[in-house]
Amino acid sequence: MPTTADRRPALAAFAEAIRESPHNLVSSRAAAELETRHIPECVALAELLPEGLTEILDVGSGGGLPGLVIAICRPDAEVHLIESTGKKADFLREVSQRLGLRTVVHNDRMEALHEGELAGRFEAVTARAVAPLERLIPWTVPFLGRTGALYAVKGERWRDEVVAAAQAFRRTATTVRGVQTAPIAAVGDAAEARLRVVIVARAGDDRPAGEDVH
Repeated sequence: MPTTADRRPALAAFAEAIRESPHNLVSSRAAAELETRHIPECVALAELLPEGLTEILDVGSGGGLPGLVIAICRPDAEVHLIESTGKKADFLREVSQRLGLRTVVHNDRMEALHEGELAGRFEAVTARAVAPLERLIPWTVPFLGRTGALYAVKGERWRDEVVAAAQAFRRTATTVRGVQTAPIAAVGDAAEARLRVVIVARAGDDRPAGEDVH
């Protein structure tokens, strides 16, 4: 994994590309908080993913938070990005080419890709600010390999989402394998900020997922 110093130029170029894009990839507030909140959070997610992955899938990639950040931080893996909006998908391709990232962009809806080459393929699927778990689980589980897991970035109300997703868990035969947290570096005044990731895997996969949050 590249050091902080190694990846800093690419992360800075990525932030500049978001701000320069005419496609309103993020809100004005988010653009102002790229270096203090959004990119550091995505870096923390990339560092939390298991070592040894050869492919990672990011869904609802939007402007590349977290997909392109993961590709910058994890050059050992090929990162697939699903984005249904054409202009955003074009942005992902352009920035990936400019920065020399190992990515494959799929400009389609997640449901349309369930039966194709991506089905059952990934050990790690990531999602940040995409949808509540009750919708996210059926959208992403078809992409998981037998021992794969969904890594969903969630906020303070993650427990409510887990409860609301009970039917989705039953229908997909999945469960929460764990909830991991990680410190977020360089977040300005929010020195104690932490990333929270709900890890969803197929029922019966009881591999350790790190420290649980209760």
